[in-house]
Amino acid sequence: MISYKGNQKEAERTKAILKLEWDVDAEIIYGYKLGEKGSTKNTVLMQGVVDKLLPRAIELKDDIVYIEDDVRFTRDPRLLARMKAFDVIWAVYRKGKLTNKPPHNVITGSQAIYMNKKTVKKVYDWFKNRKPIHIDSAFSEVFRQPDIKFLQAKKSMGYERIHESLISKDDWSKYANPR
Repeated sequence: MISYKGNQKEAERTKAILKLEWDVDAEIIYGYKLGEKGSTKNTVLMQGVVDKLLPRAIELKDDIVYIEDDVRFTRDPRLLARMKAFDVIWAVYRKGKLTNKPPHNVITGSQAIYMNKKTVKKVYDWFKNRKPIHIDSAFSEVFRQPDIKFLQAKKSMGYERIHESLISKDDWSKYANPR
């Protein structure tokens, strides 16, 4: 799970809910606070993912489910690991599709994404050599590559908990109800 130290309480709450509701043990990886390392609201997540989360995931040598600290699941997230036919499953999101015509071929909301271990390394290699951008755009870019077997859940498997965000002033209530 990606978070930052200033949001530790929320990350620990999400971790506890994952354990209680789904028997999932999530590891919290603390990225950067907005402004740290020159980050902006559009780059802070990608910078933390590249520098901290993906190296840890590679070290584990296993498939992962990338989750953000505001995710709430409405369906069992453990099902993702059983779908071995795909390299990536974007499970919890707001809206969008990679199959839309450019420039609308982006998924917004990267609350939960399953990646097999070989794809974790591809994502890291892709991200580390690029200028940081918004994490949703970054994931959308890399997952459009033809050598990645990608699936977007037809219906999001969860939602974002209503909260105040330092990086988005969006109306969270639009995304905070189970779909």
